[in-house]
Amino acid sequence: MNMNPSDPNPRRDGEEPTAPAKLVAALKEPPSRRVFVPSSVDAAVLHAARQHFAQPTRTRSSLFHSWLAWPAVATTALVLVGFGYFLFRQDESTRFAREDVNHDGQVDILDALQLARETQSGDRSAGHDLNGDGHVDGRDADIIAARAVQLEKGPKS
Repeated sequence: MNMNPSDPNPRRDGEEPTAPAKLVAALKEPPSRRVFVPSSVDAAVLHAARQHFAQPTRTRSSLFHSWLAWPAVATTALVLVGFGYFLFRQDESTRFAREDVNHDGQVDILDALQLARETQSGDRSAGHDLNGDGHVDGRDADIIAARAVQLEKGPKS
């Protein structure tokens, strides 16, 4: 007698299974003919089943391909970082002070001279309106010239 409480189909000796009557009768009846399965077919089915359910083994070529994938991933990451850098980098004009008209990294009298020439030739870019009056003119060049000749305050000697 099966006394396992977790068994969903407990069966006691002498009891018939609960199933349709035709099914119970068919199961109790001996088979009318036996089916012959040659041993070669049986072996082939067993071999195919073992291959199907076997754990895949990593071959040398698959290990080689996985090592090739890492450089490709690293290269792709570098390309994306480079693309992001060039896409989101600051405009060249924002890297220099507004007074640095010639973009040489220094505010000097050459910047004042270039702005004066640009205003005389009619090239008046709004980025060089240093006094905020809405016009780029000689007064803006004078502001650059004053800053260029200004002496820095250092320690007293």
